Amino acid sequence: MESLGSALAERLGAVVGGLPGRPSGPRAVGLAVKQTIVTASRLLKALGQADPIAVLQLLPGPNPLRNLVKEAAKAGTDKAVCASAMESVDAFDALIREEAGDRGSLKAMLSAWLPEARREFEAQRRQTIFKALAELDGVSCDFEMSSLLIHPSSSGGSMLDVVNAKCLLGIDRIRPDATVKLGTRRLGEPSDESDRARLPLNLDGEPAIDGLHTVRLDGFCESPPAPFLGRNFGPNVLYELGPTGFGKQSKVDLVIAEWNKDELNGLATEEGRTVNFFLIPEMATRKVVFDLFVHKDVFKNATPELMSYETNAMGPARAGDPARELDKRPVPEDLQVLKSAGHSARLLEFPQYGALLRHITDRLGWDIDAFRLLRVAVTYPLVGRQITIAFQPAEP
Repeated sequence: MESLGSALAERLGAVVGGLPGRPSGPRAVGLAVKQTIVTASRLLKALGQADPIAVLQLLPGPNPLRNLVKEAAKAGTDKAVCASAMESVDAFDALIREEAGDRGSLKAMLSAWLPEARREFEAQRRQTIFKALAELDGVSCDFEMSSLLIHPSSSGGSMLDVVNAKCLLGIDRIRPDATVKLGTRRLGEPSDESDRARLPLNLDGEPAIDGLHTVRLDGFCESPPAPFLGRNFGPNVLYELGPTGFGKQSKVDLVIAEWNKDELNGLATEEGRTVNFFLIPEMATRKVVFDLFVHKDVFKNATPELMSYETNAMGPARAGDPARELDKRPVPEDLQVLKSAGHSARLLEFPQYGALLRHITDRLGWDIDAFRLLRVAVTYPLVGRQITIAFQPAEP
């Protein structure tokens, strides 16, 4: 493939370079060979790549290239140069048909060598899935934010408190009969055999077992608040969207915050165990942001790692579980780590985010500047695909 990419770059470059007047720029080249600006732009972008795999990824398809070479010959490029380029274009066509099957499959193959191209390729395919799933399920969401704040327990000792703030903006029910459900889940320690119900609390420290309206923070909604009802199932909570209108004019928002006291053992990583936090998008969403605010005194010597798991068969996965290795998936996104969260926790999609965080930390008496922020943002995330931030214990 590399030799073909190099040959295409060299020979097509000679075709363009041989045009009378040596036109430059997509518009001039497009006019010279009677091609659209889009085709000419893709060609010039591909020819500007040093990596031959990137050339193959970015080039227009074989048919536009054939037309381009034919028109270049008519315009005055040396016919021998054009014939040589046509041979490489034919080889490119054979590669697509015989090795990949179609251009989309070839792009998937090539993306393994090009991280940036892989991100773009996956984003395009995920957008297609988003549109199809929104129509099939009858519901979508413009933006999902999940923030976890990890703080030493208010009751002292080595345990940690966890606040789970969740925001769904622009929930769009496009079919009146569409069922909308989502949940907050917890993974206990592997050795935890206690049947103690770890029920969430509201920010006032009261049990949130009354339909969960006390965990709602409707003042931070931009659209009308969503009529969600909540039910507890042990330590987990299931939310279901109540009656709404349907269509773009009837979009609603949901903003909630749960306080889970003494939820985690703060010494887990020091004892050699991995601690993980996760988000699973549960409806077709244009963008999701997963923020993890970790107090400066928590997991100080542990290494954060971003992982992804398929959950369709076995549900949420615990990071590092050997039984779930087959469910691990590559993660094209990057994990951003910011040492101070106080002035960095902003989201263009959610202008009130800073105010929401101050509301939570002020209510609990926490200092937002004492946290560091770990963030992962995914455009058109896959429903059911778990996004995990795990803290690996320091090597002995």
